[in-house]
Amino acid sequence: MNVSDDELDRLLRAANPAPGARFAPLTAREIAVREGIIRGTFDTSRTPRRRAGWAWGGLTAAVASIAVVAVIAVNVLGPTQSAVALTPAPLQYANAQPLSVVVSDAQQRLDLPDDVVQQSRVRTVGWGWDIDIAEENVEVVPQEATFEWSPETGSVSTVVAAESYWADGERPEGIAPSPYEPGDVISEVVTSADDLDIPAGVVSLEGSSREELFSALAELGATPDSSSGELLLAIGQLLSYWTLTDAQHATLIRMLVDAGGVTVLGETKDRLGRDVTGLRVTDDDSDYRNTLLVSEATGRIVGMENELTKPMEFIPAGVVGYTLWDVE
Repeated sequence: MNVSDDELDRLLRAANPAPGARFAPLTAREIAVREGIIRGTFDTSRTPRRRAGWAWGGLTAAVASIAVVAVIAVNVLGPTQSAVALTPAPLQYANAQPLSVVVSDAQQRLDLPDDVVQQSRVRTVGWGWDIDIAEENVEVVPQEATFEWSPETGSVSTVVAAESYWADGERPEGIAPSPYEPGDVISEVVTSADDLDIPAGVVSLEGSSREELFSALAELGATPDSSSGELLLAIGQLLSYWTLTDAQHATLIRMLVDAGGVTVLGETKDRLGRDVTGLRVTDDDSDYRNTLLVSEATGRIVGMENELTKPMEFIPAGVVGYTLWDVE
């Protein structure tokens, strides 16, 4: 693959849909991509290979990583194969209710007795690409990530392989089976307390009032004038640090709706088969569409999806990332 430094810089700048705010530390998957780019190679041995993925906690870096991997993937696949096969299919929605009804139903569920405590441990399910340049091999690997942190002890970010998207007979052309069995550790990154860079307002978050939550969101790029799309990015980052209570989720949903421009897409099942309602937010002047997934069982925010609406250079249109929460 031959891509000039200037062209690569331009692609990375074009792929950044988020505001120029302070972002969360890179996840293990993003660190792996960064290190592979710095070295100019991806490890193709039989030891755990460098992987790329998506995490809302480091949105800018994650999109940049996806841009780089997309460049590699298109070149690896060759001219007769479609890069579109590398992205999961969009969710299909139906039975859209008025926004007021969706919010009211979620609030009623969130008002029930709450056994979820706020904790600095987050477990997510997402997806990533595995690129083997030497063997011209591309895999799509669902991944489970756990991030635990403490100002006193630092953090541990662990990524393990999840269940495959496809059975052997259903795998699209150009997508190889994963070398990992579900549960195999793909990577682990340990950060010391001295190197842990989490905004102070996020670390000190307590309570469920608008003022308390906005103090944390403001350090993640939100402003009083943020659109619902901009606010959603900050909420996604916050949820990458904290498992929040039902009361905190209720406040976040109200804040998002009050920001305006939220549209109900309808009911669907997320990538774990859970019943959810999709809320599309406003993303002005962006080629990306972001969707919030609200659980019909609990009313909690249980997922976010990000779609590219049209091809961007080497990056195919379609779902470029998703993150699912409450997966314990």
